[in-house]
Amino acid sequence: MSQPVSKGESNPLVKAEPRNPLKNPSYPQRVHLHERAHWQEVLKTVEDRIAKARQKLDVIGSGPNRAAFEHLYCQMLGARDQVADAAKRMPTETGDLYAEDRHRLEEGVAALDRIFKRWEAQPTS
Repeated sequence: MSQPVSKGESNPLVKAEPRNPLKNPSYPQRVHLHERAHWQEVLKTVEDRIAKARQKLDVIGSGPNRAAFEHLYCQMLGARDQVADAAKRMPTETGDLYAEDRHRLEEGVAALDRIFKRWEAQPTS
């Protein structure tokens, strides 16, 4: 048999905030909006690294290894697009969507690091 719950008891772990009539209680609150500047800085760092690679690609000219450098450069652009897409969406996501986008962003940055290692290992002539 269950006992009736006293209306005077409250759970101290659950914080009761006043209900806002302008917000749907089933719609998740955006709690990562303050991170937008950080993720934009990560994207800017990625773009700066790729800009330096583009300068090197322009200096190489039509050397014998240009095709390998162009291939790596295109992979860098793909990694940048992955980072840019995730950085744009992440601040407005919640829960599992935020975690998924964060994982995608981190994997994009890691992929870019791997591509740069291969880029630096390529002989220029």
